[in-house]
Amino acid sequence: KSGDLVISHKDVQSGSFEIKIKYDLDPKGIMGRLIKSFLKGEYVFNFPEEMLYEAGYENLKQTGPIDLVHEDKVAILKYLKKVDIDGYQGAHKVEIRSKSTMSSKYPGGKWHIHLYYHPSVESVGVFRSKIFYHGKAGDYNVVSIEK
Repeated sequence: KSGDLVISHKDVQSGSFEIKIKYDLDPKGIMGRLIKSFLKGEYVFNFPEEMLYEAGYENLKQTGPIDLVHEDKVAILKYLKKVDIDGYQGAHKVEIRSKSTMSSKYPGGKWHIHLYYHPSVESVGVFRSKIFYHGKAGDYNVVSIEK
């Protein structure tokens, strides 16, 4: 029904920076209220410093996927394509996929995220994100809307 999705970052240190994606959804109906605890959480990723700039996305496109590690969790950062979306021409669309949650039941992991980057956007350049969850609560998607 509604909710909050916040993307923030910490200062660059030792060649990387943290991105934190935090979400808290207000589900519809009785069933939604029963699974409310599954509809809130946060992900933290250590991005290479070069991902603050368009050149980092171009390099990712050329060199292929990389692992993002934070504490005991690992995700894969993969370049998908350039897109025209939300008034941004030539935005870079990347995917982050949970490597730590991959199993025989969830071969693609329990979740993945699409981030949209454009160099004209302040801070880390991300102006839209989509979270896709595949787990106990069934499949659901969270799409950020730029404010």
